[in-house]
Amino acid sequence: MKKLLFILTLLAMLSCKKENENPKYEWTDVSPESVTYFRDIQMLNDNVGYVAGTISNEPTDLTCTQNLTGVTCQISLDNTIPDLSCIVIDPLPSASIMYKTEDGGKSWNQVTLPFSKYKHMSFVDEHLGFVLSGDGLYKTTDGGQNWQKIMENSVIYDHTIKSNTFQKVKFTGPDNGFLYTNYFMGGSCILVSVNGDGAVKKVISNPVQIPAPISFVNGIECNPVHPEEVFILTSKNLFMSNADGDNPEQIPNTYPYEKITYTGKSWYALHAKILSKSNPEGKIWNNISTLPLSYCSILTSAGEDWICVSDKTGIYLSEDGGLKFRQMSKPGVEINEICFPSPKTGIAVGPNGRILRYSSAE
Repeated sequence: MKKLLFILTLLAMLSCKKENENPKYEWTDVSPESVTYFRDIQMLNDNVGYVAGTISNEPTDLTCTQNLTGVTCQISLDNTIPDLSCIVIDPLPSASIMYKTEDGGKSWNQVTLPFSKYKHMSFVDEHLGFVLSGDGLYKTTDGGQNWQKIMENSVIYDHTIKSNTFQKVKFTGPDNGFLYTNYFMGGSCILVSVNGDGAVKKVISNPVQIPAPISFVNGIECNPVHPEEVFILTSKNLFMSNADGDNPEQIPNTYPYEKITYTGKSWYALHAKILSKSNPEGKIWNNISTLPLSYCSILTSAGEDWICVSDKTGIYLSEDGGLKFRQMSKPGVEINEICFPSPKTGIAVGPNGRILRYSSAE
């Protein structure tokens, strides 16, 4: 009897050890490979979404020619034309990687890209999307099967074309987009609005203007309550403008928010470790809680009470509108961005080709 009891105890201990070695995480690893430094994710619904990043950062070659003509959509900050123009010649088309899922992140298929030096992406829906690369702005209307270059990623300043200028793109509608960078010529902001064909609507802010209307952009978001309005997150305060970026207006009692997100009834904003909440129009803001993190850089939501934040190491979830948070369990990997198309499905991406998936239905 004692021998049988000993054997049963030993088996129970081995079973517990096996479970501890293979814990069941809320987030599971669904990475397709281990090379890409994934930076961005955008889920358009519970099923369809895109992740993108780069493999490497090899130097870009430049070739120069006198007075280029017929170049698509050049932006001049000072109304000059180039004496000597440079265009990007990039021999490394594999340096940018994009994957698409059509089953909520269970599987991922690589999207063929005709460019390298990926910068940022912005999809309007599961078919229409824009990707900014080192050499230009590209557009797809069929979910990434085909791409068209609609704009050069360069500006003219002091008779010279500065290539590889813009770092971020945000389209708030099929014909309303923004390009911006905070690092022009070492540390200046350029913010422009463009249409769906890559034509420049307006140079909203640039270092030639003294003082520049906006000196640093943290992000841009559309206001679903009023689609003609756009939020511009800056290093000083939150601004609101129309879809073309005309006359940005500062919203009172706001901070240099890193991220804002809309839950369907309210807006939430992140500043360091402080979480703020606004009315549906996004014009009246109040701080509601201090996050359980020393510094937080990721904020997303899925429904009025479902708020998720991260410091790129841990993932924290609130199901009461941001008042209390608990840490979610996941593999011990770094993440760069999180997206929840609904409370049932979440995707997180990070370096070394990492893609994590959350599903409450499984």
